Amino acid sequence: MQGEIITSLDNPMIKEARSLNDKKFRRFHGKFLVDGEKLVREVVAGAMQVDKLFVDASRLSEFGYILEKFDGKVVPVTTKVINSISENVTPQGIIAEVFMNETGEFSPEENSPILILDRIQDPGNLGTIIRTAAATGFQTIVLINTADPYSPKVVRSSSGGIFYEDIFQMTEKEIIEYTKRKNIKLFVADMNGENIFKLSVHGENYALVIGNEGQGVSDTFKLEGSAISLPMKSQIESLNAGVSASVLMYVLHGKNI
Repeated sequence: MQGEIITSLDNPMIKEARSLNDKKFRRFHGKFLVDGEKLVREVVAGAMQVDKLFVDASRLSEFGYILEKFDGKVVPVTTKVINSISENVTPQGIIAEVFMNETGEFSPEENSPILILDRIQDPGNLGTIIRTAAATGFQTIVLINTADPYSPKVVRSSSGGIFYEDIFQMTEKEIIEYTKRKNIKLFVADMNGENIFKLSVHGENYALVIGNEGQGVSDTFKLEGSAISLPMKSQIESLNAGVSASVLMYVLHGKNI
């Protein structure tokens, strides 16, 4: 369904779309933006529920192969209007407004690993971790006081990985109580933990906890879980949180992919 070309920056639909670059309004509307041809193509293919597509009217034919697979609302706009919505350095002329999937009861599939992110703040790290979680089979992600996973920077750096994850906002107390109740073992990433390559995990329910870039995981998680680490040469003090999380996920669950 395609309407008339929107030329005004003050159009209500355009103002709402632009507001989705702000976390407060993403939460209010329950939607976020997916910006750029590759990511829009992927989300329209069925990865998540799309509300509407904003398309540069001068490029409608160029994106025809995407539009023909979308039976929702297509909003043609001028180049100036779509550039006002996009936060990309080089806007690509097509943006999807997508519904968040943070709904429903927290009920991860049995014997499926859980990823717990404790106060991760860097959007690039978060996006990398989400993408690797999708690649390695960590379908359920629990966020504790972490950066907004639906911010444009995180969505972009996840390269579409966020479309395939079940994401839940929880408190430390809530997730610890859940893991105890379900007899789920906590593996906590910590520099002083056991060498991950000497660890043996055989069919047990577990969750991997990745902590804040500067402070690591909380003391509570350290007390409740088993500390694991990546060995490294003495001249290197630590690895980037995104890199560490990615390696740990592959080591723990890579054989099950």
